[in-house]
Amino acid sequence: MSSDEYEGVLQDTIQCGIGTVCRMRDQEHYCRALQLHSDLYVEPMAMAMSMSDQESLMTRALSESRREFENNNYGMVGATESSIKKMVKKVKVEDGEKRDCMVCLEELRVGFEASQMPCSHVFHGGCIERWLKHSHYCPICRFKMPTN
Repeated sequence: MSSDEYEGVLQDTIQCGIGTVCRMRDQEHYCRALQLHSDLYVEPMAMAMSMSDQESLMTRALSESRREFENNNYGMVGATESSIKKMVKKVKVEDGEKRDCMVCLEELRVGFEASQMPCSHVFHGGCIERWLKHSHYCPICRFKMPTN
């Protein structure tokens, strides 16, 4: 296969992925970014496949990749419960501190008891606890919480 043909197949694959994401977004579905690992084998017979067969194979490959990624907890490692209890402090949101929880994107209301990470970022308590069970990084600055 020439490099031009390879580049064409690669561009078709990228466009297929972009089209899928755009259709999902247009239908107001929540999309999650997934890492896609693929090995591309192109044989002369594959070039003669119908478009629906190619789409079917692409759908299967994306599905298998998504399943594998989800089974690996999206590549994330959660923080230990003891570090969450020890390092995440309860704070009251003070007047004049207009803040949003960057996990759920809702406002942290004045007088509300929020949770503050060691890096000083503030979130709803339930939001950051759920987040830290899946990822040991601060969702804003990527401060690392202990995982052992």
